[in-house]
Amino acid sequence: MNEKQDRFIILKKIKYGEADLIIHAIGTDGAKSSFLAKGALKSKKRFGGGILEPLHFVSFTYKEKPDSSQMKNLNEASLIEDFKEIRSDYDKLELGLFILNCVSHVSLEGDQNSEFLFNLTGHSLRAVAIATNLRVLRLHFCLKFLYQQGVVSIENWMTPFLKANMNESNQLAEYAEIQELAEQYTDSIESLVIQYIKTADPGFR
Repeated sequence: MNEKQDRFIILKKIKYGEADLIIHAIGTDGAKSSFLAKGALKSKKRFGGGILEPLHFVSFTYKEKPDSSQMKNLNEASLIEDFKEIRSDYDKLELGLFILNCVSHVSLEGDQNSEFLFNLTGHSLRAVAIATNLRVLRLHFCLKFLYQQGVVSIENWMTPFLKANMNESNQLAEYAEIQELAEQYTDSIESLVIQYIKTADPGFR
């Protein structure tokens, strides 16, 4: 098995046995990977400080098996960014986990051509951390997500959101007309997101 190192955003963790964890994460190329972190719940040296938590942007050193579809063995992890501003605010945490959940259900193992999905995830989480209007940001993310997935019929009112980068959400939120659009459309657009993901992955919840 070859040892590799790369950066990932952790999407999900699952307890496996008494001391192991299974980690699902999206890499910089947009591919979703699954890792087995043996002894993670006991090893403070390799995985201390709660590093293997969803939302964390991390660097992983791991061993990949000859069959790339098999779970990788995670050897070490180091934290790059923990998005602590998200974890300290319930509403921001809820939105951050919603973003991870959406991305988790459309990202694919072995897909190395979806860098845009990794970038959307990272930029969206950074936007959540500094957001002044979470409803505007929620609509912004949902529209960007649907547009990238190619499943939204573009209407004129969407243009400001689709043209703006995620890190410009706070500037968008300064305009009264944008706030009005968020109040009017956020719930319906989020429903479209959930409906789309359910067709792609019946296990979505």
